[in-house]
Amino acid sequence: MSDAVLDMYNALEDIGFTQNQIDEMDIVYHLKRLARRKEASKEKPSKNAAASDKPLYIETSIR
Repeated sequence: MSDAVLDMYNALEDIGFTQNQIDEMDIVYHLKRLARRKEASKEKPSKNAAASDKPLYIETSIR
């Protein structure tokens, strides 16, 4: 982790947050970030959208 992140965590502990509270904030932040990424990916289709719509078949041949 970068020094800035560690300083932020130390500051949160200094003002009275418990480690559980800090962990909960981390989880909420990451879930919101994932949701924003998912929404952003819905808004603009990827260049491989047509390829991803086709079923994927895995063929194996043992000779």
